[in-house]
Amino acid sequence: MERKTFSQVQIYVREAYNRAAKLASGGNYDEAIRILIPVVKSCPSVPIVFEKLREYEIIKGRTCNPLVKLFWNMISPITFIVIKVVGLIDSQAAMRMCEGPLSMCVDQPLVLTAMADVSEASAAPWGAATALNVIRVFHPNNEGNLRRLAVALQNNNQAVEGLKIFRALAKKHPDNLAMQNELRAAMALSSIEAGKWEDKGSTQDKTDLKDALVNQLLQGTIHDAEQAQVLIDKFESELATTDSVDMRRKLADAYMVKEDFEAAYREYSLVAQKLGVSDPVLDKQIERAGLARFDRDIAAMREQGSSEEDIAAAIEQRNAYHEERVVGRATEFPNDIQLQFDLGELRFEQNRFEEAKAIFESVCENPQKRRASLVYLGRCALQLNNSAEAEPLLEAAVKDMYRMDKYRREALYYLAIAYEGNGKTAEALDCYKTIRANMENYRDIQERMAAIESAGQA
Repeated sequence: MERKTFSQVQIYVREAYNRAAKLASGGNYDEAIRILIPVVKSCPSVPIVFEKLREYEIIKGRTCNPLVKLFWNMISPITFIVIKVVGLIDSQAAMRMCEGPLSMCVDQPLVLTAMADVSEASAAPWGAATALNVIRVFHPNNEGNLRRLAVALQNNNQAVEGLKIFRALAKKHPDNLAMQNELRAAMALSSIEAGKWEDKGSTQDKTDLKDALVNQLLQGTIHDAEQAQVLIDKFESELATTDSVDMRRKLADAYMVKEDFEAAYREYSLVAQKLGVSDPVLDKQIERAGLARFDRDIAAMREQGSSEEDIAAAIEQRNAYHEERVVGRATEFPNDIQLQFDLGELRFEQNRFEEAKAIFESVCENPQKRRASLVYLGRCALQLNNSAEAEPLLEAAVKDMYRMDKYRREALYYLAIAYEGNGKTAEALDCYKTIRANMENYRDIQERMAAIESAGQA
């Protein structure tokens, strides 16, 4: 199976990933998992989606009801056998079979082992590595699993992580010659993967490889914190001798990839200070780093069991910060259509639909924002219980959309809701079918279609 990035697969994969991440940041891990499962089933070649799905399942698994865990582990031997048998015929189908049981209770070592087996058979080392890592989280002293995980990480181009495990195991068994040999082999592989810039070799080769990593990161194709560190090291070294606003901006971007939001906020703010003039794009980047800090802290509060009052206060502070930045930009640059559109989105998110409607009616006059504004105007009308007003607005938006992308799917979805509100169930069903042909599990269209069909109204 060929490893792919978001840029190499259909756009719905990234959209689902981002939607799941947003839900997870709000603590809704069940819904985030529900969104990602069909994605890994239909597109198992994107490792980062597997990693996120397992991450959310681990968080959910830590609070799993003991009786639920007991039940799933009692039936896991049967599940294991079925997956292994199916894997002999179709290993990728067997991979898909694992997702259902794991979504109910991820702490099932037998099912996770089966997942690792069929992933390896499918040439999907990321599936094996993420499954075996879950076993490590819940059963950290299982040395057999740790050794297999180390090898899986090596196969998944994560030799440095594999080396860490081999080192820990070798430290536990200093007299085990076989384990010491494994450690030496792991060190050699890690050195090769790292580009050998700490060993002997051509300086030009080392520079070329490092520059290639830098270029990849700048193009947005690397999302790994360790690789982001390559770029951070490069720019911090250069900034020590030559200060540059552009370089600091790129450094801040790299810190965002590494999720060091404090450092990113600091560098973006330094750039703003050095520029000395208002830059709405830079202000958005500063806000993005600030919001990321809030979201990380709020997620940590939830995980640590903070009181609902404290969490609500933190969310209120986050939202106040967001409003201050959005309103500030829209006020300072009243003729910037994008900033006015952002303000309209904010008012919509705040359920201030009349205010949002007035903004979108104004922005709608701009050709670049017309379609998106029409969709929001239709949604405002729906929220204000006026399906009759929403229908022509959403029809106009759909008419101007020729490619079936996330924007057209969204417009068709709300148009279908408007049709339902106006008693036009046949038209609504047609919209849902059009969406389903492009993305089977989009939002709640299956439930809506079933409701229409069962009522016999279409």
